[in-house]
Amino acid sequence: MKKILKILPLTFFTVFLFAQDKAYIKKFQTFPSYKDIGYDQDLRSQFHFSSLKGWNNDPNGMVFYDGEYHLFFQHNPEGVKWGNMTWGHAVSENMVNWKQLNHAILPYRDGTIFSGTAVVDHNNTLGKNTSDNKAIIAFFTHAQNSKENWFYQSAAYSIDKGRTFNLINDGHGIVPNQGYDRGERDPKVFWHEQSKKWIMILWIKRGDDTFSGPDTGPGVVKKMGKVRFFESKDLINWRKLFDFDRNWVFECMDFVELAVDGNESNKKWLLYDASFDYEIGDFDGSKFITDKKVGKGDFGNHYYAAQTFYNSPDKRTVIIGWMPTRDKNIFIDNKTPWNQQMSFPSSMELRTSSDGIKLYRNPIKEIENLYIKSYLFSNKKIKNISKRLNKIDFELIDLTLSFKPEKNDEIMINLRGKEIKYKNEFFTFQNTKIPAPKVNDYVKIRVLVDRPSIELFINDGESVMTTYSVSDKNNRKILFKSNRNLNIELEINKLKSSWE
Repeated sequence: MKKILKILPLTFFTVFLFAQDKAYIKKFQTFPSYKDIGYDQDLRSQFHFSSLKGWNNDPNGMVFYDGEYHLFFQHNPEGVKWGNMTWGHAVSENMVNWKQLNHAILPYRDGTIFSGTAVVDHNNTLGKNTSDNKAIIAFFTHAQNSKENWFYQSAAYSIDKGRTFNLINDGHGIVPNQGYDRGERDPKVFWHEQSKKWIMILWIKRGDDTFSGPDTGPGVVKKMGKVRFFESKDLINWRKLFDFDRNWVFECMDFVELAVDGNESNKKWLLYDASFDYEIGDFDGSKFITDKKVGKGDFGNHYYAAQTFYNSPDKRTVIIGWMPTRDKNIFIDNKTPWNQQMSFPSSMELRTSSDGIKLYRNPIKEIENLYIKSYLFSNKKIKNISKRLNKIDFELIDLTLSFKPEKNDEIMINLRGKEIKYKNEFFTFQNTKIPAPKVNDYVKIRVLVDRPSIELFINDGESVMTTYSVSDKNNRKILFKSNRNLNIELEINKLKSSWE
């Protein structure tokens, strides 16, 4: 009788969880209904990722394994508005052509699946690797629906190349809430080779510089935010290392090591948050030291919560961000089956500039897979180029322009009705100014144009602006103007859709 009494509660609990899991799968695994949706709609991006159906926002768990880049992402599997956060899933061999798969991690119990990262368990730390596959381990925030319950950090593992995941600790927290904010979230996890341990970075308190007070001078006080660093030997038990306190930090932290000027023996660490403020410094596994100089990774208002691929097969560090429209009803008003998109993947490098070490970002070279026709103009007058271009229609564009500006001259680039202006070492687009100082007397700009977006890369990525901006589908012209009819270097590449 004693034996039966011991077994009954466990059996009941197991049956309860199994029934609950089936109910959540039935509710949220909606991907089979996506099969009849295509990508050729007026507002649909043609070479940027967007979910076939439903809402998507932050990229999550970006990892490379066995020939595939995995893009997990915040997803509403039940509608085109934010909610029911689930990890959607897509894979690609080249980060350009994506195939969407079944939703990867579904909501469970009293919470949903917020952002996080993933690693490949090369050392079999978790002990789940098989003879065929290494485990992909995802770390995410379990966001409690009840206001009385605070968020905590959970984990899951996959041994079938990310197709299905098993919750670790039944989905309960492996890192409890630290007590600073109900919404502590978005764990970043990586292996630190120098110290031979796993590191987790977690945003736990928001910074702000808008408060007024006496401690930093008249009218301004820096309200410090907090990012907590943890260490682990087993990926389950995490110990606090130290806190990084800054006024700029807020959610979706990422932390990557980059070579300076391509020198692999001289590396620095880059820490950035969702709005792409960043600092550069040194990390030895026990402390992160910077000069406290804050950089700006994007000048637009449409680049957020970016993340880098873990375990990249080459020495590149590739980043993808969410491109929020800010006008979230544009898709709803147009009755589209999806809402939102990602940025085009770009590589990140640290280079020495006149202002010290800075971050540079440029589209990945795989965009060339989409080129269908190129137009090259070397040292030609703007008016002559515009006359020739007037006879050609463009839709999807990768354009690079280099010129030697003259004082007080204004150059206008019109791409399918969208105007980009240059004057006095600044480009201006949609009332936003982007620094464009001369480099060896020249200024260079690269522009990617998709149906609903424009991305600007100035001087080989020293300044970047990512913008949601819908092109006029009836305007497929490119025009240039300058007061002095400058000679320019120009390359325009027509792109095909990545969904063909």
